[in-house]
Amino acid sequence: MRLQLIGTTELRDSAGRDCTPRSAKARAILALLARVPERRRTRRWLESRLWSDRGAEQASGSLRQALMEIRRALGPEADLLSTDRESVSFPALRTDLDEDPTAAARALAQGREFLEGLDVADDEFEDWLRTERQRLAGSTERSAAGGFSLAPTPLLVSARDLPAGAAGFVALALADAIGQLVTEFAEVEIYTDGPDGVTELSLPTRGLMLTVQGALLGGALQVLVTLAVRPARQILWSRRAVLPLEAADLAQAGDFPQIVYQAAEAVFSAIAALPRRGNEEVLVDAAIGQAVRDMFSFEAERLRRADRKLAEVTSATGLPRAWAWRAYLRQIMAVERTEPDWGRLRLEADEFSRRSLEVPGASPLILALGSQVRAMLDSDHDAGSAMAREALLQSPFNAFGHAAMSGALLRAGRAEEALAAARQGSAVAGRSAFAFWWEALAGLSAMQLGRLDEAAAHYQAAHIRAPNFRAPLRHLIVLNMVAGRTEKAEQLMAALRRIEPDFTLARVREDRSYPAATLRSGPLLLKALSMM
Repeated sequence: MRLQLIGTTELRDSAGRDCTPRSAKARAILALLARVPERRRTRRWLESRLWSDRGAEQASGSLRQALMEIRRALGPEADLLSTDRESVSFPALRTDLDEDPTAAARALAQGREFLEGLDVADDEFEDWLRTERQRLAGSTERSAAGGFSLAPTPLLVSARDLPAGAAGFVALALADAIGQLVTEFAEVEIYTDGPDGVTELSLPTRGLMLTVQGALLGGALQVLVTLAVRPARQILWSRRAVLPLEAADLAQAGDFPQIVYQAAEAVFSAIAALPRRGNEEVLVDAAIGQAVRDMFSFEAERLRRADRKLAEVTSATGLPRAWAWRAYLRQIMAVERTEPDWGRLRLEADEFSRRSLEVPGASPLILALGSQVRAMLDSDHDAGSAMAREALLQSPFNAFGHAAMSGALLRAGRAEEALAAARQGSAVAGRSAFAFWWEALAGLSAMQLGRLDEAAAHYQAAHIRAPNFRAPLRHLIVLNMVAGRTEKAEQLMAALRRIEPDFTLARVREDRSYPAATLRSGPLLLKALSMM
């Protein structure tokens, strides 16, 4: 029998059957037994922790009822719980803390609790629970993170020099939306200044500072958003934006969505670049940020380096966000053909995506990344659509949510809607370092709709921003060949063969595992082959 103590309390037999008793006190008895090596407690000790406000006879009767409930839940395994006049024991009981203490420590460090949500109305039990949680807290030292620091990055969000009325409110809403989105990408501790916030002197010594300033000009709010390193105030990033005040939905008007996403991405990138002191451990979000930067280079060796870094992070910390990025990386590796075993990549993408969703309450970013893996690698557009919808419902300013929705709609054969979602994502991420990702999705959707000039424009924009991104190159070769631009197609073919030496259009047609299903399913590939 295995008892899970970190997170939701669950008891399962060797076949995985749920044997968890329903009442809180019955589950508490299992936990009280599990926290001693011999798995044995005296009846009086159990009664004193769970029925301390009752007389001896009443407490004894309540314990008997709770033990009967445990036996009913155990079913055919009821004999594993042993009782006599003096004590209660469960020798066959194993726990997550015994089997994998490192994983349990990681879960605690990530915010899970010992006996999470177990509500027993007894002061003696509460005292025991508090003591156990404090004792277990010692196992969440940074050593449990295998050389990575799980400490959050301090982020001061400062809204200054704002006009009064609606314009000032919109600026504050902008600052709040940026802060909310940042928490999807990284572990940050957000502070605000002003009358109800903190003074900069009371903040941790080092961190980041995001400032929103605004002025009312010509009926619109002009804002300047800057990101700087504290305490030096060295500016790392800045953007201007125009927010019209007459729109029905101010949060979707003007540059609002773009500035929210791009500011959040800037914070994520800045964390990866923060300097370390001496032997200071690497911030886990810095390691993830460096891996993401390598992912979107599309260079084979950098993709492998990203995988090694994310493997270190997942092994050391088990962070769901790191598992989600690792699954996404498998999709990129499959499309870019950097690894020979496509089947292995697909299986690993499924496994990593599953692990990212094991902890309840997955963030919108994790849902978005998982959605695209489901839709693009597994062709499971129903699951992909459900995850993408939930991601966008929770976080409408995350461009990865729009990418996920576009991919799911495309796999469902709804190319017009897929193109609209890709365009929305491209607009939100327009000045992002990774904007080419959304351009390529828009190109794919436009191509399915037969809008070849539009598809070529999107793919060309993606190619200019990411010359080693193979998917746009493949499609541009076909589009230029079909349009009669043979010389241009040959130039692109030469560029692709420098990074993919075995590329031929014939292979795209004949190899069903080659990652170009859209080209194979339409007439353009055959037409391009006939013109060679």
